[in-house]
Amino acid sequence: MYKNYFFIFRCIKELSAVIHGKQILEAYTQEKDKLFLHIPLKDKPLFHLNISTNPQQYYITTKDEHHKAKKNTISFFEKYLPAKVNSVKIALGDRIIEFTLTNSKLYVVFRGGQTNIYLIDSENNLHPFKKVDKEERERFLKELPALNFTDSFPLIASFIENEIDELKIRKLPSIGKDILREADSRKNDFRKNLSGVVDEIAHEKIAVYYDENLGKPSFHPASFISPPIPIEHFLFDNYFSALNKYFTLSFSETKVKNVRKEIEKFLAKSIETLTGKLNNLKGRVDAGTKEKVYHQFGDLLIANLNLLRKGMKEIELEDYPSGEKHKIKLDEKLSPHQNVDRYYDKSRAEKIEFQRSSELLELNAKEYERLIKIRDKFERTEDQEELLQIKKELKMKTQSAQTDDKKDKMSYRHFIIDGKYNIYVGKDSKNNDMLTTKFAKQNDFWFHARSVSGSHVVLRVENTKETVPKNIFHKTASVAAFYSKAKTSKLVPVTYTLKKYVTKNARHEPGQVTVTKEKVLLVKPEIPSGCEMVMD
Repeated sequence: MYKNYFFIFRCIKELSAVIHGKQILEAYTQEKDKLFLHIPLKDKPLFHLNISTNPQQYYITTKDEHHKAKKNTISFFEKYLPAKVNSVKIALGDRIIEFTLTNSKLYVVFRGGQTNIYLIDSENNLHPFKKVDKEERERFLKELPALNFTDSFPLIASFIENEIDELKIRKLPSIGKDILREADSRKNDFRKNLSGVVDEIAHEKIAVYYDENLGKPSFHPASFISPPIPIEHFLFDNYFSALNKYFTLSFSETKVKNVRKEIEKFLAKSIETLTGKLNNLKGRVDAGTKEKVYHQFGDLLIANLNLLRKGMKEIELEDYPSGEKHKIKLDEKLSPHQNVDRYYDKSRAEKIEFQRSSELLELNAKEYERLIKIRDKFERTEDQEELLQIKKELKMKTQSAQTDDKKDKMSYRHFIIDGKYNIYVGKDSKNNDMLTTKFAKQNDFWFHARSVSGSHVVLRVENTKETVPKNIFHKTASVAAFYSKAKTSKLVPVTYTLKKYVTKNARHEPGQVTVTKEKVLLVKPEIPSGCEMVMD
């Protein structure tokens, strides 16, 4: 209701008492649709008016202390300022406020989509705050002489009383639905009720509170019968104090809703992701470890080393103590000794992986319990401070952090393979470090041309449950070879492994890392077919 015509009249009356005879030093904007007027007062040198021309939320508020931003500000009406304020008035029956200055007039026009601020100089030239076309300029200049501006409440009151036709009164744009509802709810005749309501808007205390039924803050005279004022409310003698409190409540409620949505989405996604991890880890742990089996195969192979030949794909050997026969798969490209080492390596890796899976299962189970407890607490609270504390407990990324993540992506060369797989390529040593240590995730794949300088390359794994096709590894390796000092070679060996097996310590030079559990691909250095660069 703060935008009601009669409340705006109250606004200009209270404003006039403060700024009459004072100087507007400057007018500038530093936010969209907002104009700030710097009007120093004796005890408030940084006093400002804040005028919003947002079509959905137009208003005038005061700020006892406001600091102009050092950057990204645009000044307005510089030729006509400083200027003294001689009067502040409102158009009779219309939401147009007139500031009469020493050398010009400033008009604040509250008209939905046409809301704007105009300065008209002594030669009748119009200078708008927001751009308008020629037709709109001419229409306003033509309309202006017919408007009657006043700061007299008796004149405003008589304006209503002189409209003898009740039906006509009900259709006046200055009479809002809230006023009509209040006038209709009272016992006396409509005309008398209406005059009383208008008088209360102009002079009574203002009640501000959060209306649970409407789901938003309310702003109206404390004397209003409808709606009933709840126990928890605020009373103000001053329009601007009431309006600032109204916006504080509006902002807090909006912030609470946004934070709730943000937390709800984060919890749902986190719990879903964690559930998937727990199922996979439980399946892995329940399946047991093949550490002993692989070690046994290694022992059998080394005991029968004389039977092994390079090129063999499989061999059947008997475990003499038990008499059990085992078919053991071999890598035909490896030598007998390498096949033996391969099974011992697999045994060690199986032991480490099973132990790690068991530890992760326990850790993730605890994290799952923690998230469920937080979700229960979240569902029981509406308190803003508690919600912010929950957000902190969840270590949720702020908007700026998310923006930084987007900036990180833009700082690397970005390719998409076969329209699905994203790969990121470092540009120099420091950029390689950022890509590997900050940007890459634990289950992404990391590539680098072997034994030569070159870019670090990361193959992003969006879904750890999905197996990456072999041709994608080969294409990514080709890109890594292409962005290396071996790019002129016919074939280049490229190391690749999971990012979690790539480490960096203080002794490493920029771009240097330590790699374990790597595999090697021999590829042609090129940007392969189906690999397209993305211009972020």
